[in-house]
Amino acid sequence: MSALTSPLRPPTEEAPPAAELAAVRVDRACSELRHGRPIALHDVDDAGCCIAAAVETLGPARLQEMVRLSGGRMRLLLTAERLQAMGWADASTPRALELASPITVEQVQLLCAVTPGCVDESLLGDAEPAGAAMLAALTLCKRARLTPALLVAELPAAKSAALDALLVHRLSTDEVMLVASRRAWALQRVSDARVPIAAHDDCKLVLFREIDGDAEHVAIVVGQPPLHEPVSVRLHSSCLTGDLLGSLRCDCGDQLRHAIDHLAVAGGVLLYLAQEGRGTGLANKLRAYRLQDGGLDTLQADRYLGFREDERDFQAAAAMLQALGIGRIRLLTNNPHKIDALRDAGIEVVDRVPLLAEVNTHNARYVQTKHEHAGHLRADQSHA
Repeated sequence: MSALTSPLRPPTEEAPPAAELAAVRVDRACSELRHGRPIALHDVDDAGCCIAAAVETLGPARLQEMVRLSGGRMRLLLTAERLQAMGWADASTPRALELASPITVEQVQLLCAVTPGCVDESLLGDAEPAGAAMLAALTLCKRARLTPALLVAELPAAKSAALDALLVHRLSTDEVMLVASRRAWALQRVSDARVPIAAHDDCKLVLFREIDGDAEHVAIVVGQPPLHEPVSVRLHSSCLTGDLLGSLRCDCGDQLRHAIDHLAVAGGVLLYLAQEGRGTGLANKLRAYRLQDGGLDTLQADRYLGFREDERDFQAAAAMLQALGIGRIRLLTNNPHKIDALRDAGIEVVDRVPLLAEVNTHNARYVQTKHEHAGHLRADQSHA
């Protein structure tokens, strides 16, 4: 049995029960946020807690619930990127801003760019740096693929009974950090099958699932690449609009098809990663498109929504390559960050093969922004 068909070897030791429990609790917390319900986070040494609810999924009833729990003393937690986009002074880190009272769901969502409209900053008061529990809440919000903005309030231990009565899910900041730190390498090889494609009839699809999450990534093995030589590899983040619909707003679909054509000749592996919208998710990607229609470029739009310029993590790709027995590669990419990430994870990148896609009137600014502001390489550039 070759390395490309052997099952993924299990870790040398079982994950400790604390890590397994933390993964369950984090997954439950993400589900609560997606369904518009608040969660409670606490530090180990703190008797009180921070309650948090995602602004994107917030409804009037939940807003009133938060008001009652907090006694009306609520804050709006925003990332540094969103604050900078709003022109907020000293916005180098996430901050929690006082909210006017009373306030409606629509007003809060406008402040967070969840719905389009003018921002009424008169609804915002003093800001304070986000503590550990609030930072953990932002991590959960991004993990749930929601816009990173939350209503938060700090509650004393005396409120514990009220939280229990409302069945508010609780977890610690340590649990969130534990799961976040091990997510990238915690993959399970689930299934594989031979799937002939138009470009090459000798292909195998191998599906990997994140153990501590719901994301699934696919390795497409084209031909029989010799493992004693550098293997041609493409890391491709999913792009529904470009890959499936042939959208002209980006060059993703063209790059995917060029990569497959290259692999059909040379053999190799295409890793199709569940990282839509540079890791922000499809909903936020479409929100970013609306902002681009208003004049922002692709990176500015993501920052306006509260995200970093790139939220992706390529360690999962490195883990997939290692599971397939591939340690030396020739990477098909224009993105130097992919090269750095793989090298940092122990994959030897011996060469870069540029992918040239057609530029049109709809994606010209997008392609230019990637070159000028995201560091993407041109065909004539190398990355040592």
